[in-house]
Amino acid sequence: MAGQMIDGGFWKDRPVLVTGATGLLGSWLSAELAGRGAKVLALDLKPGFPRLGEPLDAVLGRPAYVQGDVRDGALLRTLFAEHGFQTVFHLAAKAIVGEALENPAETLDTNIRGTWQVLEAFRRHGQDGQVVIASSDKAYGSHETLPYREEHELKGLDHPYDCSKACADRIGQMYGRAYGVPVCVTRSGNIFGGGDTNFSRLIPDTIRSLAQNRSVVLRSDGSYVRDYIYVTDVVAGCLRTAEAMAEQGLSGEAFNFGNRRPLTALEVVATIGRLMGKEHLRPVIARTAKFEIKSQYLDPSKAMAVLGWQPRHTLESGLGETIGWYQRFFEAHAGGEA
Repeated sequence: MAGQMIDGGFWKDRPVLVTGATGLLGSWLSAELAGRGAKVLALDLKPGFPRLGEPLDAVLGRPAYVQGDVRDGALLRTLFAEHGFQTVFHLAAKAIVGEALENPAETLDTNIRGTWQVLEAFRRHGQDGQVVIASSDKAYGSHETLPYREEHELKGLDHPYDCSKACADRIGQMYGRAYGVPVCVTRSGNIFGGGDTNFSRLIPDTIRSLAQNRSVVLRSDGSYVRDYIYVTDVVAGCLRTAEAMAEQGLSGEAFNFGNRRPLTALEVVATIGRLMGKEHLRPVIARTAKFEIKSQYLDPSKAMAVLGWQPRHTLESGLGETIGWYQRFFEAHAGGEA
């Protein structure tokens, strides 16, 4: 991530809250912040961080960790009072699409109530600073004209997760306009990288399946198009958003982070197969996907122009690093039975 962001002491000793800190993006973001000298408080329902590998595992020992629910307003008020957060990265969400569909009430409650609880805590107890809310390309919903641009209407109405992210996105912008909370929203494509053990997702599932010499089973027909972006590129985007908010006084803005290379699920599987030398293991087409939009991908031009951000990883280079992480992980966990 070197070269993308100012450093210059901005993060040194800065009190930072990361919600959803043990998730894929949250764990890498927390590690990067800790490495930059920030005073990171990591909040999550899970008991601890995933294994990312040296030197990140050592760095992740530095953040203060609180196991708690982002919907707990009293807890948030206490944490804000004790730590005086200047920057908040709100990542906490129910993010597994299948689980969201099975349990819409929990998804909506976590993703929507959790968002306004964080914003309300910042409004009442936060310091002058920034709130960065991690949204998703799913908030845009179905559009005839692609790629998504930030001015596209948020039409995520066809799935509990999509709807919840669209609502959280708008709630963030409302707090900015109505109450002057300095907030910006990031909307990313499908994030991948080491540390993600949610094997219902395409890339972890494909890598694990091929590592076990079996074909991956695709929920869709394989033709659905998505934007795939390596996790450290999104980390860079989140940090750069907060920095630009401080430098330029930005607030109420949304920024897309994507790789400008939309791919079908079959193309992603084929790329992983080639990189792992398992091209002969053809995917099984299950056609069980429900309520999924055929094509979703982003135009990141605004982030490039305003933030000076750009992805540093191609799909292949990001997958190469990710495959290496999983191979080490599987070796440490009985050949991949994780």
